[in-house]
Amino acid sequence: MNKELSQKLIDDFSEAERLCNENKLNESLEIYKALLKVLPNHISVLNNTGLVYEKLGDFNKSIDLYIKCNELAPDQVILINNLANAYTRMDRWEDAYPLLKKIIDLDYENESNSEKYALCLFNIKSKGETKSFIGSAIAKYPENRLLNRLLGRSLLELNSHIEGLKYLRKGSGFIQFDPDGVKYLN
Repeated sequence: MNKELSQKLIDDFSEAERLCNENKLNESLEIYKALLKVLPNHISVLNNTGLVYEKLGDFNKSIDLYIKCNELAPDQVILINNLANAYTRMDRWEDAYPLLKKIIDLDYENESNSEKYALCLFNIKSKGETKSFIGSAIAKYPENRLLNRLLGRSLLELNSHIEGLKYLRKGSGFIQFDPDGVKYLN
């Protein structure tokens, strides 16, 4: 590839990024699609094209591109995360589960990843496994409202009602305890 062509590709990529950042998604997409014709296995072009499709709401096309990214670079957490996010946005929890687990196993457990993994577990796995993971995540992030709500719901389903309501209250602030029962505050 000659120097002039290389510079044109770099300029086009930068222009596509700029347009995407300005929310000119269709214009950005056209440039990325042209770049893909020349660079069909370029991870940044594939990934950014997927991001544009995702912003446009075309999750199936974004997933196809993210899958290709993950085939080319299987241990890149950002690429795994993008694919997992697209699956979760489509409620495809079974597909998201191994990806989110891999992110956690690769030691990228931060609060956001813990939330996504916990939500995924809640939607597909046994409530006992969900309770175990969320319990350890809450030890790290005790004020996380989503984790507290998910643990509360899991405990309720495991018939641990008092403990479950305690976590629901911490997660939502809408439950008040008194000797006569539980009140939901609106």
